[in-house]
Amino acid sequence: MSPEIETARLRLYPPRPEDLEARLAMDRDPEVMRFTRPVPEDAEAHREEIRDRILNPPPGAFWHVGMREAPGFIGWCGLFPLEDSGLMEISYRFGRAAWGRGLATEAAAAALDHGFRELKLDLIVAVSDPDNAASHRVLLKIGLRVQGRERYYGLELAFFKLRRADYLAAQSSPSTSRRA
Repeated sequence: MSPEIETARLRLYPPRPEDLEARLAMDRDPEVMRFTRPVPEDAEAHREEIRDRILNPPPGAFWHVGMREAPGFIGWCGLFPLEDSGLMEISYRFGRAAWGRGLATEAAAAALDHGFRELKLDLIVAVSDPDNAASHRVLLKIGLRVQGRERYYGLELAFFKLRRADYLAAQSSPSTSRRA
């Protein structure tokens, strides 16, 4: 189970069953899901899939995210095995109410820091729809760099990566401050 992490504004916590309805509502928002895989049309199958992910989080590190001052689910963030690659991928999804406030960046920075410092990962990657400019900004802000395009999940996606040594060197630089 992933440890709870607090940032300046957020609390990253292990998934809880009481977040199921908020998570399902987020996944039903077509704008939230615009750049990701479609939600199954069978609502009960989707409910069971999400319930299973909450009760049995995927390998890696996975958190639900809420505001420190106002409890409640606003999104998720985590580090997961990237499809058939042997690599660890950082990924996140937030409801529209959380957009435009730097919350995805704050959560992703905390997850990235955990991956490099606590899990001792040597490399963290990300994939994103080539048209998802908002997600690309988050990835660039936390230090990942675009490497071109690669095929994962049956799609041609923008591919980003960051090595642990580069992350730690940037974090110890006097001109850089830790975000998480």
